[in-house]
Amino acid sequence: MKVTLDLDALVAAGELTAEEAARLARLGGQGTAMLAFNILVGFGVLAVATGALALVPQPGTAVVIGLAIAAAGLGLARGGLADWALLAQLCIVVGSLIAGGGALTAGDFHVTAFLVVAAVYALGAGVAGNGLLAALAVIAVSGAVGAQAGYLGDGGYALAVPDSSLAIVVMVALAGSLAGLARLFGAEGARLLRVGAATAVIVANFGFWVGSLWGDTIDLGGAEPLVVPEIVFTLLWALILGVAGIWAALAGARWVLNCAAIFAAIHLYTQWFERLEATPESVLAAGILALVLALGLAALNRRLAT
Repeated sequence: MKVTLDLDALVAAGELTAEEAARLARLGGQGTAMLAFNILVGFGVLAVATGALALVPQPGTAVVIGLAIAAAGLGLARGGLADWALLAQLCIVVGSLIAGGGALTAGDFHVTAFLVVAAVYALGAGVAGNGLLAALAVIAVSGAVGAQAGYLGDGGYALAVPDSSLAIVVMVALAGSLAGLARLFGAEGARLLRVGAATAVIVANFGFWVGSLWGDTIDLGGAEPLVVPEIVFTLLWALILGVAGIWAALAGARWVLNCAAIFAAIHLYTQWFERLEATPESVLAAGILALVLALGLAALNRRLAT
């Protein structure tokens, strides 16, 4: 367990002697030096892997290098050396990302490739106890149903969920399944499953967001495609967020409450500016409303924390 202490304040308050504070500062300095060393080595590993990939830019090379780095990280983690824990997790995540990218490229970004990568990430999360890999496993599943994100250059980013309805259904089902399974596992397994469920909930909300702007067209396999208009996503998203927020407030589920509040604000501002446009009056009103919502959410969080 890591604890943050203000040593000067504790000495001034008489809670620590000057000698005790000096000893704690010395021990903290050793930990900081080891942390810096871990980070430096982690960057070195990333640089070596990047250089190797640049020399042999093949998907198979990426898979081999990535698996080797992840295996080295797993070995460090299994060694039980606390000083090397950060480097171990860095190697596991970086190696998994490199191997996953190579596998997706080799599989031409087909649905099967995304599902294989998701399964490997999920397995890695369970073996290494890594929450980031658990989240990446769910993101890989979202890639299988068409969710995409990218950098457009000049500071522009894009989020695409071309099949919003499919993404929402799959992510909601996945979130429910993972949350249900979490009840059957111990603390560590339940934590990883809850991370995956939370990630699925976030992706589902992005699906609603995109659908509320552009709607969706569902291919029925030969029959006339089913067109789902934007208003359906807009109203259903608002209803779900409202119900989730009320339930979370009553049940004391702070993460669900904050998630619902954040996406409710995104939903409100999206529809507001989509229909009212960014006039001085609408921006002023939106700013005032944001302050009111922020104060209300902060008060509710303080109440749930007590």
